[in-house]
Amino acid sequence: MNKRRLLLIGVDGATFRIIDPLIKEGRLPNIAKMKSIGVHGTLNSTIPLVSPVAWTSLMTGTNPDKHNIYDFVRKVPGSYKFEVNTAANRKVEPFWMNLSSENKRVFVFGVTMTYPPDPVNGYMISGLGTPQDSDKQSYIYPPEFAMDITNDYADINAMPEADLRKLSSSDIEKEKYLKSIFDDIDNKMKFFKYMWQKEKFDFSFLFFIHTDGISHYFWRYMDSSHKQYEPGAYSDSIYKVYEKIDSAIGELLTLIEDETDVVLVSDHGFGSLNRVVFLNNWLASKDYLRFKDVSSFKTLLYKSVGLVRRRKRRKKNIKEIDWRKTKAFFSGTVGNIFLNIKDREPDGIIDISDYGKLSEELQKDLMDLYDPETGENIVEKVYKKDELFNVKDGTVAPDLFVTFKSGYSVVGEEIGLHAIKDTGGIISNSNNWSGTHELEGVFIASGKSFKRGVKVKGATLIDIAPTILYLLGNSIPESMDGKVLKDVINDEFLKLHPISYSNTDDVIKSEKRGYEKGEDESIIKQLKNLGYID
Repeated sequence: MNKRRLLLIGVDGATFRIIDPLIKEGRLPNIAKMKSIGVHGTLNSTIPLVSPVAWTSLMTGTNPDKHNIYDFVRKVPGSYKFEVNTAANRKVEPFWMNLSSENKRVFVFGVTMTYPPDPVNGYMISGLGTPQDSDKQSYIYPPEFAMDITNDYADINAMPEADLRKLSSSDIEKEKYLKSIFDDIDNKMKFFKYMWQKEKFDFSFLFFIHTDGISHYFWRYMDSSHKQYEPGAYSDSIYKVYEKIDSAIGELLTLIEDETDVVLVSDHGFGSLNRVVFLNNWLASKDYLRFKDVSSFKTLLYKSVGLVRRRKRRKKNIKEIDWRKTKAFFSGTVGNIFLNIKDREPDGIIDISDYGKLSEELQKDLMDLYDPETGENIVEKVYKKDELFNVKDGTVAPDLFVTFKSGYSVVGEEIGLHAIKDTGGIISNSNNWSGTHELEGVFIASGKSFKRGVKVKGATLIDIAPTILYLLGNSIPESMDGKVLKDVINDEFLKLHPISYSNTDDVIKSEKRGYEKGEDESIIKQLKNLGYID
């Protein structure tokens, strides 16, 4: 019997609305081949709809109430401070640790939200969330392996070099950005092939982040229905990145053996972004949040920490939140709202007995939020946290989750020193981003374990972990929320290999450090450069 192997390919933000038309034009021959000889279908993402939540849900097979990641940032319990999330904040082991515990060899390369790396039985290199200019030994496991990597692979953890905030106005930065994408894909492929020749792993995970960034910034050049559509030299840029990744997949399919199953996934889909919402300004307009005037003393205080310098650069005012008159506030990169609860927040004013009433008032008012330009309501749904999750620790999870209709999103906000930036409005045209996340991602799989020509329905991100564990002969932890995707696996395999479950406690046992002093500032800067925080 051949040894079972599986290669997981993560393509961040990939969508069938791009893939299918390109397949029809013959521009993605390798993805087309995987679809034709295997299974495919949409892969529903998470709420909140943002990559660190989505990829953590995929890697753990659990929902956020178990794995504890709700955004790029997390609220520090008992304060109004927000810190950047790391894998150290994740409360559930990723499935590759289950594989490692049964002596399967793994290689995890470049996945978002995997810093610091896990002590796998094999090799791991962290992805987005790694502080730039970090020592290789901090984001590579085992650390001693970093010493073996030659200068030929110096850029295996690189992020785009362009100033992404200037992409909309600078063709020089656009060209620099596109070149960095293609160079990074080449570097990743070169290193993956080196590693595969070094050892044929039982499980490998190769990650391409590039489809996410290019879609955020270049959607309006491609989409003729976009409010700021701009045809021309960059109309084909998103397609070219998909083609580049398709070419890489072709190399991978040639490299691996027939007994290796291949699964391609994205964490969410993509669509047009025309307008953005400033949630704290909206909360203030409804008297859920109050601002103070910034006094000259506070101006001096802000100057001492550099906030005035930032204000001058961006020509935006700094406003301080008056917490003793604030009922609710927003912070983060997606529509997460927190209530200012007594005995939970330092200056909380809401009695816990009024929690439900206030939540319902906010739900109703948010559903009435409309775009004055069109007169149309723009909120898709507002969830109370107990409608989505079984949350035991209410100090970390947001109290409300807001999702928006197609074409709309929030402007990510960083609350620092109880202050936010005053934009002077509630809704405006999107400035830099022109594409945003949508719920339906991509699932494509081929290999001897899978059926042929089957379209999968109802698959979610949390189903990937138990499915991979099953295909590689592991039992499924009962704590996982996901299910094995039996409908896509061939009948003979299912008959020969009954699904088994275990009571394994998957809460992280090992001590993992978070960011050290200065590293969190590097990540905040990275998130701002990427456009997640304004």
